Amino acid sequence: MTKVLGIIAEYDPFHNGHAYMLKEAVNCVSEVYDCAPDDVIRIAAISGDFTQRGEPALIDKWSRAEMAIRQGFDLVVGMPVVFCCNNAGYFAKAGVEILESLGTEVIAFGSETTHLQILLNAANRRASITDEQQEMIKSLVKEGKSYPAALSAVLGEEVQFGPNDSLGIEYIRHMKKAAPIPIKRRGAEHDSGEASGPIASASFIRRRLLDGEPLEAVSELIPSTTLDVLKRESEAQGFCSPDMLFKLIAAKVASSSDEELNAVYGAEEGLGSKLKDEFRYATGWDGLLWALKSKRYTMTRVQRVLIHMLTGLTKDMVHEAKPYVRILAFNARGAAHLKSLKRSDALTLPLVENIKTDLKEHPELRSTFEMDILSADLYNIALGRDLYTNSEYVKKPLIF
Repeated sequence: MTKVLGIIAEYDPFHNGHAYMLKEAVNCVSEVYDCAPDDVIRIAAISGDFTQRGEPALIDKWSRAEMAIRQGFDLVVGMPVVFCCNNAGYFAKAGVEILESLGTEVIAFGSETTHLQILLNAANRRASITDEQQEMIKSLVKEGKSYPAALSAVLGEEVQFGPNDSLGIEYIRHMKKAAPIPIKRRGAEHDSGEASGPIASASFIRRRLLDGEPLEAVSELIPSTTLDVLKRESEAQGFCSPDMLFKLIAAKVASSSDEELNAVYGAEEGLGSKLKDEFRYATGWDGLLWALKSKRYTMTRVQRVLIHMLTGLTKDMVHEAKPYVRILAFNARGAAHLKSLKRSDALTLPLVENIKTDLKEHPELRSTFEMDILSADLYNIALGRDLYTNSEYVKKPLIF
């Protein structure tokens, strides 16, 4: 009996903690559904070139898809940047919808709590928030509380949910077909500043690499296949850092009016005007962040606003965005699964394989996909890569 497992991730980069989580998820599906581990088809939905935290990924989505395939996934698909570089709700909604459209029956996620009923109860509470409660949450956020803390306070939650719990609750809230499986996080905590044995957070690994440390410094924290990909990408053009976007964003701000900047998604409350006044004093990415940072706006939200300013994303574009399936990489089992979905007409979202042809058939996807094309171009410009050979029009799914 075959079961389809899905995981929503960034794999920036794929590390030992990710490998552990995948193995545990496969074993859990095998036990719960009484099937062999080899009968579990594994699908990953990953972020594009800009991530949920509002930064460029260390390496592009194609290379991260390769990392995932080489560590046991059968199929890797990309999430549109409109959703993946956004808050937890949008990120989770798109990831779940994409995975469920691909026949995913179980969605696994890392969790600090792992008590499924507690997470289910929290998801039910958050699905029925009233307008009055929303106003109370907004008021607490204005006073300086983080959104998750304000949400828990208004809902009277006694459990202290971790960042992975909070994202997992959003996954559960948007699941219509798949069953959730929380996997206990092992080793270093999310965004931890240190390693715990052979496991460290992705942010810890990125920080060391972007600080100029050699790959050997993190080799014990990542699978050998990840090390191979990182070596290749490092030697080809290096890693992408937020500072590489600074001049692009500065040029965008300089050439835009206050009105245009304030229309950017997330900047509607005057953040655009504030950046317009302050950007000349900044000497890099961190300077731009501190120009906008306040007790009301978390650093992650500010980072996402900067990416949205760079791409020109507006609230209307977000509200009108449509998810779709963009294949990044697959192996023989992944190809067979896709073929089966197509044959049975089971795909519930458009499958984008040839941009020009498929967009003619699905004009409703145009603005969402054009944002992905632009994001890839900007990412490649920041890295100094050839725009044609690395463009969305030319790149094809990787086959293993």
